[in-house]
Amino acid sequence: MIGRHFIKLLFWVCMLGCSSNMYAQSNEEVKTSGKYVWGEGSGVTTEKAEATAMAQMSRSISVSIIDILGKKKVNNEYTEERVLQTISAAKFRNVQIRVLEEEPEARVLCFMDKDEVGKVLRQREDRILDLVETGKKAEERLQIDDALRCYYWALVLSKLNPDPVNVEFAGQEGQASSLLPVKIKSVLQMLKAEVVEGGLVNNRVDARVKFTYNGKDVSSLQFKYNDGQSIVGPVVVKDGIGEVELVGFPANEKLRLVYETRFRNEIDPADGDLNAAFGASQPKFDSTIDVAMKLRGGEVKAGNEVTPVATASQALEITPEAPRIRKPIEMRRVNNKQMFDAVLKAEEAIKNRKPEQAFQYFTPEGYQLFSKMLKTGQVTLSGKSDYEFVEADNYVIGRATHVKVKYKTSKAFMEDIVYRFDPSSGKIVSVAFALSKRAENDIMNAAAKWPEVSRWVILNFMEDYQTAFAMKRLDFISSIFSDNALIITGTVLKSAGPKGGMLDQSKLVKFSDSPTNVKYSKYTKEEYINRLSKIFKQNEFVHLSFEDNVTNMIEMPSNFDRGAAFGIQIRQRYASQGYSDEGYLTLFLDTRGESPIIRVRLWQPDYTEMITLQKFISNFNH
Repeated sequence: MIGRHFIKLLFWVCMLGCSSNMYAQSNEEVKTSGKYVWGEGSGVTTEKAEATAMAQMSRSISVSIIDILGKKKVNNEYTEERVLQTISAAKFRNVQIRVLEEEPEARVLCFMDKDEVGKVLRQREDRILDLVETGKKAEERLQIDDALRCYYWALVLSKLNPDPVNVEFAGQEGQASSLLPVKIKSVLQMLKAEVVEGGLVNNRVDARVKFTYNGKDVSSLQFKYNDGQSIVGPVVVKDGIGEVELVGFPANEKLRLVYETRFRNEIDPADGDLNAAFGASQPKFDSTIDVAMKLRGGEVKAGNEVTPVATASQALEITPEAPRIRKPIEMRRVNNKQMFDAVLKAEEAIKNRKPEQAFQYFTPEGYQLFSKMLKTGQVTLSGKSDYEFVEADNYVIGRATHVKVKYKTSKAFMEDIVYRFDPSSGKIVSVAFALSKRAENDIMNAAAKWPEVSRWVILNFMEDYQTAFAMKRLDFISSIFSDNALIITGTVLKSAGPKGGMLDQSKLVKFSDSPTNVKYSKYTKEEYINRLSKIFKQNEFVHLSFEDNVTNMIEMPSNFDRGAAFGIQIRQRYASQGYSDEGYLTLFLDTRGESPIIRVRLWQPDYTEMITLQKFISNFNH
């Protein structure tokens, strides 16, 4: 029996997709031609008649799905209940509704082309395959949280789909619904964790944990843990390091961690297909591990073993990329006691959560930034820092204080603080969260043949850009965009429609090389800043992280100095509570002034059809 909630949902789906050319076919043709799925209902009110018609049409759709599949081998888990879930999750377009008779003896006919049903199933299959391929790329880049997210989401979608979807790993091909569980277990099996340092802090136990995948430091990973009172996390690992805080040392000398695999809270609320898939099926994986550790003389040290609870009977390995190694670049290191003392005092202020304790070591602008940074979330020191001071870009840059930034939602991010000093006064003029080692090495490698100032300009700018979102600095973001900047955002069209409602057709722009399911919208600087303002107000945190980038100098008109214009294309991971995405951010920077200015900003998803930096530069130059 079809529930009222389903009838209501299907009613609104049909109403939203109602076509304007209602009477191109006669009612009799609709019922007898075999080209349509249809339902007819009656009732004392039009609403009741429509509900009955929708219920009947849903049965017709179920039959149509089986007809479309024909003699194909149907997913073993596909049942009549799954038929209804498939329908309720779908976004059917071009549904037509006709009122045949008015109240009090109302009759309603609703129908749509059978091809529309097949389109929905094909779109889901394409999405499953896209998720698997994206997961493979993430696994190669050691972004293990992204890989697990993609594999798990592909799995739940495959269980919703009546038509089996075949995927391939390491030369082995099989149905997604059966091969993906093995793959997820394989990923979990190749993860290892080890306590690298820690100690007792204010009667609590802090421990930094190093995570590797197939022997290499992970780029990113997410885990939760029990601190002795409640579940904490997820903690987002950066450059292989995560941190835990416990109310007491475990009696069995084992730290229990749980890797995040489902990422349920990161699904777009507007993504009806994926939300319905989670409602229908949530496969469970034992992603728990016990990390041995010892407490000796007030210090936490690694134990003798790492005990995985989850094991895989079969590994479908994808070989990770080799770690990015920075090309040798001469850097002038600075040995300055005043600057060293300033960093130590800043760390003491962080520890005590009193930024004013380090006031004298900052310029007024630098202190304002530092104070605001400590209010970003709950900022705490993490482990021992390795200090380095380098002369670059008219600053002395001090790296780095390891911190963890934790929010009320219990999500936490590992960060490194970078300090920029005025060489003449020795005071800190600004602070920022460092890029990942991978992103930093990419910039330095690309800039190896450029003037020294160029590589530091790009690096500092990207650090400031990333930090401005974490600190919700609309004033800074506005200042780095040219008043006439070309700002283009991308929206991936899902079966549930675009996030945030209908797209503004007046703002749509087209690129010949872009995927058909991606729509680009052009905004003025003012419109873009207004959109960001709403996002910042609606979210406790907005977190950007960058990986994998390509950076090129752009040949500009003669009034530009060489090295004064740059294009950077960098993988951006965006996270806020309740939503996350990732894609490539393309920026064109004019560095002639005191600070770089963004002339062009383009976001696009990570598809093989995406517009390359080289092609965009070519178009930009012409």
